[in-house]
Amino acid sequence: MAWISVLASVLLLYAVCSSETRHAIDQGDLVGSWKTSGGDSIRFFADREVRTNGFSDSGEESCGDGGVGYWSFYVAMDERSESLQTSPEATAGDFISVSLQEGSERECQIDLSVIDEGRSLCVADLDNVCATWARFTRQ
Repeated sequence: MAWISVLASVLLLYAVCSSETRHAIDQGDLVGSWKTSGGDSIRFFADREVRTNGFSDSGEESCGDGGVGYWSFYVAMDERSESLQTSPEATAGDFISVSLQEGSERECQIDLSVIDEGRSLCVADLDNVCATWARFTRQ
């Protein structure tokens, strides 16, 4: 009977965690330092520069050490939001592109979802609002 309780708890946790929804955030609320409980950090600047220290849970091995790059919000290119594109002019959004320069030839790109009513960021992919358990919270 104890295993049924554990299974029910795991299923409930999965249901809660997999039901993340994105929330729009203004650029002014995004700018600043964000950090995970594991020590990864990201700092957004108003001029669209970004500095990171590690992305151990990003799923992108080439991004693991972090670096310097730029960020932008994604914007919908059609009414149904089926086509997204980054925009250097967008001042708000719920989906963020982070591009880090890895040497002179490589670039690493990570997408972040704004969740928890703008209080957290998570690494995303096209199929999942949050593709990992890591959450960046404002510092």
